[in-house]
Amino acid sequence: MSIPGTATRRPVAVAMMILAVVLLGIISWTRLPIDLLPDVSFPRLVIYTTYSNVAPAEIERLITERIEQQGASVPGVEKVTSVSQDGVSLVTLRFAWGTDMDFAALNVREKLDEIREGLPETAERPAILRVDPQSDPVMTVSISGGGTLAQNKEIAERVFRRRLEQLDGVAQAAVTGGLDREIHVNVDWDLLQANGIAPSQVSGAIAQANYSATGGTILRGRYRYPLRTLGEFQAVHEIRDVVVSRQQMGGGGGGQDRQGGDDERPFRQVSVSDVATVEDGFKEREEIARYNGSESVGLLVYKESGANTVAVSEEVQETLDLLKEQWPRFTAEIAYNQATFIDESIDNVAQALVLGGILAFFVLFLFLRDPRYPVAIALAIPISVIGTFALMEAFGVSLNIMSLG
Repeated sequence: MSIPGTATRRPVAVAMMILAVVLLGIISWTRLPIDLLPDVSFPRLVIYTTYSNVAPAEIERLITERIEQQGASVPGVEKVTSVSQDGVSLVTLRFAWGTDMDFAALNVREKLDEIREGLPETAERPAILRVDPQSDPVMTVSISGGGTLAQNKEIAERVFRRRLEQLDGVAQAAVTGGLDREIHVNVDWDLLQANGIAPSQVSGAIAQANYSATGGTILRGRYRYPLRTLGEFQAVHEIRDVVVSRQQMGGGGGGQDRQGGDDERPFRQVSVSDVATVEDGFKEREEIARYNGSESVGLLVYKESGANTVAVSEEVQETLDLLKEQWPRFTAEIAYNQATFIDESIDNVAQALVLGGILAFFVLFLFLRDPRYPVAIALAIPISVIGTFALMEAFGVSLNIMSLG
């Protein structure tokens, strides 16, 4: 029995089946994740290691070569390339397509842990970076007004970033630009030599003074409370008052403390303010964020894997509106929104679908001169597309610029 014959003899059953396909497709449409690009994991890992103020030749000899040897022994690696720059080592591991990159990253981390003790002590721990288009931020927010760049960055860190990271679907909100507070201790070499003090004594005294330690426990009834000795700096003037050395008056110094003996000459304390100037300044800038020609503080919003980009964007915009009411002195403007491009792509597909159905109807009507056949064909186009949404959900395909095509 042919399908056309069965369909003409049972029109009600066919209509119910088409309605079921349409209903299932509409439900799947509401559940499909919406993203810019399909979930593609490039089979490539980058090992990033920093070793500040070291020439490329030493970077190559002390770090890059050792990481290359370990990386080449990881299962599945097809090619290893490296770049050694001033203070930075970049080693790229290329795997075969289809490799599970999660397990590959674990294998690379195990190999790097084996040589961690062999790397220079002052070098940073190697970081493993994945080449993934999904790792790009879905939104960029510019925060300005309110005060100085330092104040704007502080509010962005304490308020805006923490609030956005509480939203469902937001993996991270990174702050960029602005100014970071940093205390500068500028020693005077002439004063150091006059007092017989080495620069290491100044840094060592400051480090020892800025220290908090455990103080044991006390027992009160059935409960035991831990104690802490708080010694960290709370103000800049506390750094100036740190004692660097204690020297006996008229004893020839040498910067060393004298203990024991019958010498009762008084001691003279040499503090940080006697040999250095302490300034409350800012860290050397490595990045600048600008929006509309003015310098501001940027907030990069990253979404969780598999989250709906459009839904995350809407939640972020609602949260920013609430924060604007709570902090009216600060202005939060969206500089980039990936969801806007996705919405435009979906709208273009919908317009092409409607326009294609209308054109198909008129073309067929001009040739066939019978409205029944053009109507059937014009209805088949959207029904087919809507039914495809159910298959996309079943096979885990998201709505993106590739699948929409």
